[in-house]
Amino acid sequence: MMGRKVTEGTLYDVSAVKSRYDLLPSQLVDLKGLAGDSSDNVPGVSGIGAKTATSLLQQYQDIEGIYAHLPEIEKRWQAKLAEGRDAAFQSKHLVQLVRDVPVELDLQAARVRAYNRQQVVDLFRQLGFFSLLSRLPEQEERKTQLSLLEEVESPYQAASPRTTTGEYYAVDTAAALDALVAELVQASALACDVETTGLDPMQAELVGIALTAWPGRAYYVPVGHAPLKGQNLPLELVRAKLGPILADSRIGKYFHNADFDLMALAEAGFAVEGIAFDTMIAADLIDPGRANLGLKQLAWERLGVEMTPISNLIGKGQITMAQVPVSEVAPYAGADVDMTFRLVEVLRRDLAERHLEPLFQKVELPLIPVLLEMERHGVMLDVAFLNKMSKEFAAQMAELEDRIYAIAGHPFNLNSTRQLGQVLFEELGLTPPKRTATGYSTDASVMDELRGAHPIIDLLAEYRQLSKIKSTYLDALPGLVNPRTGRVHTSYNQTGTVTGRISSRNPNLQNIPIRTEVGREVRQAFIAPEGHWLLEADYSQVELRILAHISGDQELRAAFLRGEDIHANTAASIMGVPLAEVTADMRRVAKSVNFGIIYGISDFGLAQYTGLSQADAARYITNYFARYPRVREYLEETKEKARRDGYVETLLGRRRYFPELQSASRANFNSRRAAERMAINMPIQGTAADIIKLAMIEIAAMLRREGLQSKMIMQVHDELVFEVPDAELDVIRQRVHDVMENIYPLAVPLNADVKVGRDWGHMA
Repeated sequence: MMGRKVTEGTLYDVSAVKSRYDLLPSQLVDLKGLAGDSSDNVPGVSGIGAKTATSLLQQYQDIEGIYAHLPEIEKRWQAKLAEGRDAAFQSKHLVQLVRDVPVELDLQAARVRAYNRQQVVDLFRQLGFFSLLSRLPEQEERKTQLSLLEEVESPYQAASPRTTTGEYYAVDTAAALDALVAELVQASALACDVETTGLDPMQAELVGIALTAWPGRAYYVPVGHAPLKGQNLPLELVRAKLGPILADSRIGKYFHNADFDLMALAEAGFAVEGIAFDTMIAADLIDPGRANLGLKQLAWERLGVEMTPISNLIGKGQITMAQVPVSEVAPYAGADVDMTFRLVEVLRRDLAERHLEPLFQKVELPLIPVLLEMERHGVMLDVAFLNKMSKEFAAQMAELEDRIYAIAGHPFNLNSTRQLGQVLFEELGLTPPKRTATGYSTDASVMDELRGAHPIIDLLAEYRQLSKIKSTYLDALPGLVNPRTGRVHTSYNQTGTVTGRISSRNPNLQNIPIRTEVGREVRQAFIAPEGHWLLEADYSQVELRILAHISGDQELRAAFLRGEDIHANTAASIMGVPLAEVTADMRRVAKSVNFGIIYGISDFGLAQYTGLSQADAARYITNYFARYPRVREYLEETKEKARRDGYVETLLGRRRYFPELQSASRANFNSRRAAERMAINMPIQGTAADIIKLAMIEIAAMLRREGLQSKMIMQVHDELVFEVPDAELDVIRQRVHDVMENIYPLAVPLNADVKVGRDWGHMA
């Protein structure tokens, strides 16, 4: 809402409300009645924002007063208010609290007294209230959860304090390390976790390594704690003793988020072989898209163990693990590997029950070292080129600002939603497509809806595009160059996307723009070193090919088998013209139809996306299904499977669950339709993700087998990028092409387009 900012912690008495909203507390229901509140689906009056509503209420007190004096109100607001009269009174009624419900509340009885914490924890566990655990009041009985174990004869230093869930030891002498190695060398599998000085494993220092091969017992080897924080073992000694065990592929290695631990270990000189389980990846496969994949959450949910939060040791990042005493880190790190070890069997059973073990063992686990190698190698950047582009963009943005200010009649902050909304919807009189709880919305969807309504909109869109590329890439990428390697090292993530697609961050390679000319320029900054090429291999129309396979539509399959341009073929069919007469614009529309079908697009959605009339969009979709009838059947069968079984799956067995299609929420039309669209798309997009992962695994193995020096350095959607020495260009071009096209048998051919260039922006 409009008004002055009030500092955090302010008591909202009458004066504080007046300070923030310029209104009395009793007028806030009238404010929302006029301006609406999108967070609560309160419509308000179309075209009336918070600033206008506040001004009217200051003059006429309430909605009733405003409508009693409607003829006196400025004409530009009269029509909007008259048209929205019913909405105003209905919205006011919606936000008013009902204060005459017969509720009896004894606040004194609600005070926290002595309570059985374990019973509350058990209830929280049933309800999934993990984040509330830390807010439970401490009690005397809580102290019984932490205790020192009785002294035992052992070469290890007992860690203190230690949770009663396990026995955790600090290994801080050479004799203790020898004793640990003697035990681990006989193990069939062990869990491993590292503690570091930061969240970037390529630049952080190793602080310690935690290990266990037995549930309920774990060991912590400190190597990098600060002076006076405990005794460290020399890293060289630890490498010599533990290195052969970690490198022994006969001993299975369990991790939670293996990518981080393996990277930190590799940077510290440890080679790890025999990756046998990653509890984070397993949990994501079992329950894709879950909000929290953290070890502590999983341990609490699946094992009933409440673990110590890291903030108890390092606060909110005020210090690093190196500044925490060994005696405190040992039980913390020991619990991490203990819970990881215990979770393996629990999650393994779940994978087997859901028939996910083949996907886990043949795709996700083998992919871990492939992504690790890509991350460690990184990609070269032309920083000078980015700096030059940044200056050019700044000049273009300044020119656009001047043109926008000239239209508006005055300067204003283009990045301020409030000021931009005021200019567009109050000063220029444009009709706002939607509002937020705090006023006008000026997000991308609003700008898209307003295109063509006023010359200022196109200028704003261009300004925003330049601003986003400048801040996200031109200015940010140089700061991500690792000072030691001189390269950018993105972090790939195998979890977190419900379709199984790989994501990346710092930088997010998946979002580097490709569809616009200015966006494509950014790719020119990704370069090959001297004597090398960049080779790009991109799956062509892979999702449509998968649709042809899954749906079994004979005509769609035949079009691919004939090697036809599928978009031109579709255009000819749905528009009723000979193939030779298909224009570029017709093909563009047909492409939108082809891909839109995969996403369950409606005629309304297609019309919005392409600029067609809704009638033409509906006709094209009807013609499409007449041409490819099995596609429609696939869509309906997939929706029915999602409703019946609660999930859909890819060709390789990856699942996505849709409880909303089996629950009472099915009555919610919008929720159901959205779930159905996602159900239609998931088997196709998820299979595409699985296929490129298989290709990456096989290509990495091929490079090792043949002793080639080429490196796979980037994965972006359906595209792989390689850094190739001049001498290997021809062989890599052929090998990559062959692997990608033959990695998985479909009823239609997979097609990989291979291009090369000295930079990622100029590929041919």
